[in-house]
Amino acid sequence: MPTLLRDLIRPAAALPQADVCLVGLPLDFGTVLEGGRAGAANAPEAIRRELRRYHKTYNLEHHVSLEALRIADAGNLDLRTTPDHEANHQTIRAELARLLHQYPRVVVLGGSHDGTYSTVRGLRDATAGASVGGINLDAHADVKDRPGVLSSGTPFGKLLREEVLAGERFTEIGLHSNLNTREDIDFLHQQQATIVPLAHVQQDGMTTYMQRALRRATALGPAFVSFDMDGCAEAYAPAVSAPSADGFTPRQATEAAFLAGKEPEVLLFELVELNPLFDRDNQTARLAATILTAYLTGVAASLGT
Repeated sequence: MPTLLRDLIRPAAALPQADVCLVGLPLDFGTVLEGGRAGAANAPEAIRRELRRYHKTYNLEHHVSLEALRIADAGNLDLRTTPDHEANHQTIRAELARLLHQYPRVVVLGGSHDGTYSTVRGLRDATAGASVGGINLDAHADVKDRPGVLSSGTPFGKLLREEVLAGERFTEIGLHSNLNTREDIDFLHQQQATIVPLAHVQQDGMTTYMQRALRRATALGPAFVSFDMDGCAEAYAPAVSAPSADGFTPRQATEAAFLAGKEPEVLLFELVELNPLFDRDNQTARLAATILTAYLTGVAASLGT
């Protein structure tokens, strides 16, 4: 039986039916629009490299075997290297809808957070629902109101204003005390979204808040979980688009990902804003791969594999 996670991953063309499909978004123009540092377009390959290098098919903590899990890899979406932003987002939306029609769960390896605007629209297209639920694990709310601009700081604001994302089914976990404007927080309250500041996670732990958020997100149907790597403290994740001294620990991050994987209605899981150009000994990419492995462990636990 396979002992390494890499032995479970097959090209999507060779595995048309699978439990999970990976897809990369080599995208960072939206981060640059927000004044962040370029480089997140290199994230998909960095995560794949670390995922294949270290991780085993047995999880000691949960006593779960992943060896029966079928994992397809659809490669990276063909996004232009020049910032043809509108065309890139049309591609993301269409391809995510296609993959979600084919596979029960899709994992996005990214890439700047503006990609979420179109991955979530693809989720809504694939499930033919009026709106979807979701969770953003992040230092920043990403709900800025910038008409005509699709940047890494705007995706959830646009999704809420366009009623693709249902406010009462949306939770922001890990927002930092001094990295969000009062206007953005007021907007989230107006949308009936739930806000869990980082300080609350640090005081009470991740599990309770994540379980509550998952119940809200999936109460009426499909949902997504988006994990921004800059939600992790810079000591653990230096290679992100917008690093911060405070943030999640690896323990909190993996707890959240495992719970997301256990929930069958979470059809879309994302890892975004890894910027390998600033990594130290692949530290941040390895953490991203560890978070992804925790998610896959949750999927395996839910399937009883």
